[in-house]
Amino acid sequence: MASVDPLTGLTYDEERATVAAIGRNWWVLLLLGIVSIIIGIAMIARPAGSTWVLAILLAIYLVVSGIVSLVRAFSHGLPGGYRALLIISGIIGLLLGLLMLRFAPEEKIEILGIFVGVWFLFSGVMQLVSSSSLPEGKGWGIFSGIVYLLAGVVLLINPWAVEVFVWIVGIWLVVLGIFEIISSFQVKSAAKKAMAA
Repeated sequence: MASVDPLTGLTYDEERATVAAIGRNWWVLLLLGIVSIIIGIAMIARPAGSTWVLAILLAIYLVVSGIVSLVRAFSHGLPGGYRALLIISGIIGLLLGLLMLRFAPEEKIEILGIFVGVWFLFSGVMQLVSSSSLPEGKGWGIFSGIVYLLAGVVLLINPWAVEVFVWIVGIWLVVLGIFEIISSFQVKSAAKKAMAA
């Protein structure tokens, strides 16, 4: 009987086959890394333009999610309260998305800043609540929750500060892209070793 890895529950032959299968597509991770770096550099170089594009994507997302919610609301077997919630959220999402598409670029950026600010506030509260039940790392959880809350307040006071957020996301994408490129070559190497074994 083949020995089984206690961590994965797979035999070692199955693990090698899985690594080899993933390794055959190592180039996808490389391509993703290159795209991440290109988008990150574009966001760093032109945060205002990137913010406007993100605002348009948010508007399209709101329209699509609103339509999906409305379609789901008329599915069979849903409780009345859940159906009503889907209808209300669908109508709100659809209206907000359509309104955002009609706004001028400056207004789109301002609305995106408000959305991100509300999201930061919500994330900060959630972080503070969840960190209170952590046995370890409570200090870091509270610290990050306070940072989220402060970022949310700043964006609600000055939604145009969202460009700073876009710039930070651009830096993060460049770093992520570098790690994805390095990982792609590591996956390729691991796959070669698995196939040779």
